[in-house]
Amino acid sequence: VDSSTQIIFSMYAMGRMRSLWGEDCHEFKPERWILETGKIKYVPSHKFLAFNSGPRTCLGKDMSMTIIKAVAIALIGKYHIKPVQGHPIVPDVSLVLHMRHGFKAQVVTHVCEK
Repeated sequence: VDSSTQIIFSMYAMGRMRSLWGEDCHEFKPERWILETGKIKYVPSHKFLAFNSGPRTCLGKDMSMTIIKAVAIALIGKYHIKPVQGHPIVPDVSLVLHMRHGFKAQVVTHVCEK
């Protein structure tokens, strides 16, 4: 590849490729990122490009992942979050991928049993 060549790829399209993610690539399945042992599943950065890859990896990646984990722990421990059936999941085209209609979810507090 010549140094002046522009290479453009669509992260949205890559996130929906059956060849990368399997037949259920269009389904909302957070468990696909978690191993049976409960640990985070390793996915190479060239397969999931949210933070770029190689020598140009996002400088804020580690901080972002730490914040995401802290928020997830706080929410998962207290609430059950379930996507609202029938709500349209449509991307909004922009530099940062947003959901055009937001993410409607049903949030229920866990009942603690003693």
